[in-house]
Amino acid sequence: MPSQVKQPSLLLLYGLDESNQDFEIASTLALIKAASDALLARGWRVLPLQVTHDVSAPLKPFDPSEWLIVNLCEGAPAQAFYYARVTRTLAELGYAFTGSDAWSLDETQYKWRMKALLEREGVPTPRWGVFERAEDVVFNRFPAIVKPAAEHCSYGITRESVVMNLDEARAQAERVIATFRQPILVEEFLDSPEYNVSLWGNDDDVVAFGISTMTYDAFDDIRDRLCTFDAKWTPESEAYQRIPAICPAPVSPGLKAKIEAAAIAAYRASGCRDYGRVDLRLQGDQPMVLDINANCDVSPDGGFANAARVAGMSYADMLERIVRLAMQRMPAFALSPSLEAAP
Repeated sequence: MPSQVKQPSLLLLYGLDESNQDFEIASTLALIKAASDALLARGWRVLPLQVTHDVSAPLKPFDPSEWLIVNLCEGAPAQAFYYARVTRTLAELGYAFTGSDAWSLDETQYKWRMKALLEREGVPTPRWGVFERAEDVVFNRFPAIVKPAAEHCSYGITRESVVMNLDEARAQAERVIATFRQPILVEEFLDSPEYNVSLWGNDDDVVAFGISTMTYDAFDDIRDRLCTFDAKWTPESEAYQRIPAICPAPVSPGLKAKIEAAAIAAYRASGCRDYGRVDLRLQGDQPMVLDINANCDVSPDGGFANAARVAGMSYADMLERIVRLAMQRMPAFALSPSLEAAP
């Protein structure tokens, strides 16, 4: 039901430019339509707003005291609408916005900074190294995975990313550095199911509300036992078709508690805000954090939305929960009773 108290209008902010691939454009536009339709049906005033090479100018007509930004920008660090850059601009202009701030988004985008942060905070994570040149790669924990150090959407993750020795690591590093023109991260590869934990909340009030898992039982070769770019984005690929996502994950109560504790520790350590997803694998019975997805995908067919459905929430419930968490940072709405109605 629509809230009975005054609520902000919502700007659904997203970015596209000529460098986006077709699948990125299609998925972004589908997300904007789905989110807009869901929130409109709940009585919110919603306006989608696209940005490209200029973030500030399109925002000028919108009073920060009346409009809350639903920050659905993503992009790569070189793009004007890269989500950390956008949030810096939004903060400077006085807007409240959903999701994490610029510091958290940068720390989780640049994987070596994320890994160093996890280690400083005592959060378990696989051994790793970051290298700018292939010939400088020194690593002794194999199998390992070699990946771009600052990409999203699993760009650069293929079956060749899994390497069995130093020669293979250096050869793959050379290919990745040449393709993506950035450092590479080499990380110990843990051959276990992968667990994706959906979380939301802020400060001391953070809840892990769903654990999904991807299992790789369909593949015997260790090089296929990971979530590659194709497994995420290429429906005709064998990886996409044969790697199921199962939610809730079939884990014992003891393992569930360990996975949730590691995920919450990673979420807090990285300063995630409102919502996010943490990816883990196991080393023995110890969950090890692989990645922190601040401002994770909230598409209706994505893992976060699926976890919300399994927890008994509709897509609109999920979006409203995120919006209401961000509303607490707007002075006019911070004490609104509508916040108590969040699912």
